[in-house]
Amino acid sequence: MRPRWVLTGLAALTLVGAMTAPAAGQAAATQASAVEWVGADPVHLVYDPGTRYLNDHTVIKAPDGTWHLFGITAQRAPDGQFPDGGLEVNIAHATAPALAGPWTTQPYALTVDPDYFGEAHLWAPHVIADNGTYYMFYAAGGNGAAMNLATSTDLNHWTRIPSGPLFRGIAARDPYVVRIGDQWVMYYCEINGADHHHVVAYRTSTDLVHWSGQSIAFTDPSMDSNAPSNTESPFVVRHNGSWYLFIGPRGGYVGTDVFRSSDPLHFDLADYAGHVPVHAAEVVEDGGTWWATGAGSFEHGLYLAKLRWQATPPLWPSTANPSSTVDARHRLQLFALGAGHTVLRAVETAPDSGNFGAWQPFGVAGTVPSVVTDRAGRLEVLAPNADGTALLRRVQTDPATDAWGAWTTFGPAVGAPPATGKYPDGRLAVFALGPGGNAINVRVQTGTDTWSDWQQFGGPAGAPPVVGTNADGRLEVFAVGPGGAYVAHRWQNTPGGDWSAWDGGFGGPAAAVAPSVGNDADGRLEVFIPHPVGTGTAQRVQAVPSGGWFDWRQLSGTWPDASPAVRRDTDGRLETFFLSPGGDYLARKAQASPNGTWSPEQRIDDGFPAGQVACTPAVTAEADGRLVLLALTPNGALQRRTQSAPSSSTWTPWKPLGGTALAIPSCGGAT
Repeated sequence: MRPRWVLTGLAALTLVGAMTAPAAGQAAATQASAVEWVGADPVHLVYDPGTRYLNDHTVIKAPDGTWHLFGITAQRAPDGQFPDGGLEVNIAHATAPALAGPWTTQPYALTVDPDYFGEAHLWAPHVIADNGTYYMFYAAGGNGAAMNLATSTDLNHWTRIPSGPLFRGIAARDPYVVRIGDQWVMYYCEINGADHHHVVAYRTSTDLVHWSGQSIAFTDPSMDSNAPSNTESPFVVRHNGSWYLFIGPRGGYVGTDVFRSSDPLHFDLADYAGHVPVHAAEVVEDGGTWWATGAGSFEHGLYLAKLRWQATPPLWPSTANPSSTVDARHRLQLFALGAGHTVLRAVETAPDSGNFGAWQPFGVAGTVPSVVTDRAGRLEVLAPNADGTALLRRVQTDPATDAWGAWTTFGPAVGAPPATGKYPDGRLAVFALGPGGNAINVRVQTGTDTWSDWQQFGGPAGAPPVVGTNADGRLEVFAVGPGGAYVAHRWQNTPGGDWSAWDGGFGGPAAAVAPSVGNDADGRLEVFIPHPVGTGTAQRVQAVPSGGWFDWRQLSGTWPDASPAVRRDTDGRLETFFLSPGGDYLARKAQASPNGTWSPEQRIDDGFPAGQVACTPAVTAEADGRLVLLALTPNGALQRRTQSAPSSSTWTPWKPLGGTALAIPSCGGAT
């Protein structure tokens, strides 16, 4: 991914959209017509090139069975910073006996040649084989965004064709070439010169050298004026009679969305068919098994995940593992997702002690559960089942003894763990994203153990909703539209009462991730969400408690992997915590005073074992108000760090919590 600019102001967050509920039966029809969805197994690092990073890349298998990797490369930038794309002047080359490695670094395949028609950089190579010749297509920039071609007979020695660029574009890059019927088709990332939308463009050829004029295969609602491109790294494959387009970065920097179509030359935003939690995904079939590779500028090399073709939509996970709350006995309780969809629970041995009992099995679920306290003081745990075909609920039957009932089915198929809100009288409202984001549905508690029927609340949506509570007790729900095209909100007109219509003009475009919400000391809501593709974090604050809103502004220019974790200190100051893609930079940014301005961000990952944090951490609080960060290492080891005192700016060192490896979330995208 090569952004043409980085958003530094929030004026761009003004796109008007709508999040109206689909007509009756529309969601069911969407599911009935679905053929296959795309998800992925956990992602593993299989090649670390050391101090250099990889980005957009290609892999190809030679006749002797050797795999060859080619990709963007340059020296890694300081932690949390995006590298200078102008320094990407070599194409990396590595070989391996299998996709999983071991990979061996080889000499560069190409080095930039300014005398070759003004080459400025070497980006996003794609290699194919045809009649004994290998063709490497790559973006070379320069005057008019050149698309260049080099050839080889052995995958080791490459020669640029003498005729120069195949064509030039506005921002043409990230070529992908595939044979469809009697012609070759090149898909690439581009800006539509007519309306400035980010698009996947394509051209056709019969000889791989001479290419047709440009046509458009996919148009995103975002534009060059308000967002970096999220139509990069296009990859198109056919599976069981349908065509699938993979593009990104979507759902943050490390994320690729999938779209399904019967026509390989036409895809729509409504054709959403899944998500793969890698950057610049390449799709490979090897021996009947499908794989996705990924690599990005913030990351540590080449990543590999097994691709899943499945009958049900992939689930959006919680962005943090575990979830947590304080129980009626003032102890922290943690609910985590372990291996094999196992739900685990750990309970603090005494209030504020920081000591926990061993993880105990608590059930089976598809994601990290949501946990909330109901008006009877009982903990309630909600989560999708393993494949998302039902929403499950488990309730604490006696807070005094910490006894629990069995899991029961609470709702139909869902796409994510639900969000919860609490009415002024203590009744719970549960907001659940439908499968594949087709709708948002709500169910409200009517008595201690009685509930309303499910009702459609809105949608479709591009990520799970979140719930805030106004100072006057009115609930307010925030969600992003499909693809992050807009941010919408809907609020109760009176505390515990009916609801407004959706306002799709709240903001956008934005990253297609769940926003985060906090309350200032005076009760004003603050909403946080990453910019498109994660170039920073935007913030919008209520002008008065329960009232209107100030304009969007930038909270942080650090690239985040998801919306920040938000919590309020005992003195009323909000604290936010955000992690860069790749996990090398975890920062804290807090209000300098209650309801006030924000202090400079401060790194808080010093001493973190293994160096990298797997995903944006969870933030919770002890009964005495001290904040607790819960973060995972890349191998699933849970670590905790606690404020030295309530509202303190100093923190204890990182310490392990439990000896059981937990599941690594995909940091916000469905998988």
